[in-house]
Amino acid sequence: MNGIILCRSKYGASAKYAHWLSEETGFKVIDTKKADIKDVEKYDTIILGGGVYASAIAGIGFLKKNIGALKGKRIFVYCCGLAPHSGEVMDILKKKNLGGELADVPLFYYRGSWNMDALGFSDKAMMKLYIKMLEKKDPAELKEYDRPMLEVKDKKVDWTDKKNLDPLLKLIRAEGE
Repeated sequence: MNGIILCRSKYGASAKYAHWLSEETGFKVIDTKKADIKDVEKYDTIILGGGVYASAIAGIGFLKKNIGALKGKRIFVYCCGLAPHSGEVMDILKKKNLGGELADVPLFYYRGSWNMDALGFSDKAMMKLYIKMLEKKDPAELKEYDRPMLEVKDKKVDWTDKKNLDPLLKLIRAEGE
């Protein structure tokens, strides 16, 4: 079984998972911005991982653009975000990111990390506005995935855990036999 891990990580959680996956599989990790489809199509297994920003998975554009060249490959996608794992979160992510020819690609969601101080200028400004908007809402009207933002807004939190990869690793290994 040969494979590659394509990763787009802005603040580190997706990259942490990519490196853990690499340790377990021996697959090379490359940033999706540096990936060349001519190199990627040489692999049997392609794993794409990225952070979630406004429900979009960072790096997913690479798969969407190149899915034709990847027909018949084993493709897996994982993403990292702030919200706790839920059916609603998974439905939103699948609908926004894995439609059309990617509809059958397995998707794995992991909670990442949060540190407002580590955010870039524009991300920090956007998140501060978003938090203010949430604070003005009636708590009963908040979505399940918005509540954690209010709980951790001023904290530094890391939910990453290597054990989260077990279901993805099991599927990769099962299909590789």
